[in-house]
Amino acid sequence: MLFKSLLSIERFLQILIYSALTILSPHLAYATQMHSAAEGVIVHQIGHLFFLISMIILYFTIRGKSLDSQQGWRLIQLSALLFSLWNLDALIVHFLDNQIDMIYLTNISIFEAQIDSVNNSKPLILFYYFLRLDHLLSLPAMILLWRGLSLILKQNLANQELIK
Repeated sequence: MLFKSLLSIERFLQILIYSALTILSPHLAYATQMHSAAEGVIVHQIGHLFFLISMIILYFTIRGKSLDSQQGWRLIQLSALLFSLWNLDALIVHFLDNQIDMIYLTNISIFEAQIDSVNNSKPLILFYYFLRLDHLLSLPAMILLWRGLSLILKQNLANQELIK
């Protein structure tokens, strides 16, 4: 029994060390996906489309079942709305820069990029710039989802305590 537990500890340490070395190695970034080939962009866009449809269904399901009377579900509903807007935003951004090549993004440094359009349209460049601020939609959506789930869990735990 002791031998088995030592093997499992040794295996855990091996996995931990390997993971740390993989994550901390500075040469390749395995977590990024470039959308240069058409297949990657199309599959990525389909993923955004499915997520968008799912969030719209969730929004109206919460509304249809009158769950929005509870604060936790209201926050999840607002999260679904923000995720819907984020997916719509991402679909447009990917369409502009990866599918129809209306926008060209040039990385100047780690902190600076240059946005150009095919016809040097300033309104299009500004529109694209504001669409690229998609984290202003996705981060609040994630926080609202987490907060809504936390409130529902807290309410369910309180209800279980009342039953006991």
